[in-house]
Amino acid sequence: MKKTIIYFLLFGLSANYLHAEESDSLSFNEITLHVGYQNNYFKDEVFSPLNQQGNGMQFGLGYKRTLQNIFGVSLQYGSGSLNVYENNSYSDSYLNINLALEYLAKLPLGNTTTVFYLGGTYETKAFFLEWNDLDAFSYTSSQGFSIKGLISKEINSKHGIETAIGIPIFQWLGRPPYNGIDEFIIENQDNPVSIMLKGKPSSFGKYLGLDWDLGYRYRINSRLVWYVNYSLILQKVKDVHQFIHLSMVPSTGIAFKF
Repeated sequence: MKKTIIYFLLFGLSANYLHAEESDSLSFNEITLHVGYQNNYFKDEVFSPLNQQGNGMQFGLGYKRTLQNIFGVSLQYGSGSLNVYENNSYSDSYLNINLALEYLAKLPLGNTTTVFYLGGTYETKAFFLEWNDLDAFSYTSSQGFSIKGLISKEINSKHGIETAIGIPIFQWLGRPPYNGIDEFIIENQDNPVSIMLKGKPSSFGKYLGLDWDLGYRYRINSRLVWYVNYSLILQKVKDVHQFIHLSMVPSTGIAFKF
């Protein structure tokens, strides 16, 4: 009788443990921290007719909640310098900030190790460029919705990979006038946020963008994950004065699950 009771208790504890492990794998929160190195290729005809390239550091913070579906918020900040091709004597300073909210729904595809998600993001991107203590400057800001898809693959209990792609469908676009300054900018020169967020609706044809990510993750333990990631971000504005920004960012970071 005692053996029967002991076996019953052990079975109950094992079932609870397995259920907790299964729930933990399907439902969790995580906070991520990362650092990356931006490689930029840039042309802004409001600022200069010349092509430029340069590098800078990027830092990011994010939160994600995964049940069956995914809800996430992330913030990225980067800064560095740009130079005209083959002429390092001409150097500009830049900074960029990206803030994003996303919701992705799990699709009835794949299997226990491969999961497909589809949803959308609302994202604000701001890029500011200046030369010689604001003797010349330019900016581009965009706010709006994008379609996003994600595929996550568990290789085994320790290793996994994932890739995601996002395409803007409607954006609120902010750009400076051709000469870089107007009455609104003069009146709000002490409020740069208002200047950069002032804009107009922009359709898919005028504003083209692409966000692509490829990542590898290594599970250190049940609460800690190390990952490396490669991101490609493209922004292109079709206008009288063209704007093109291509950024390639390798990064690494840590995710804390709870």
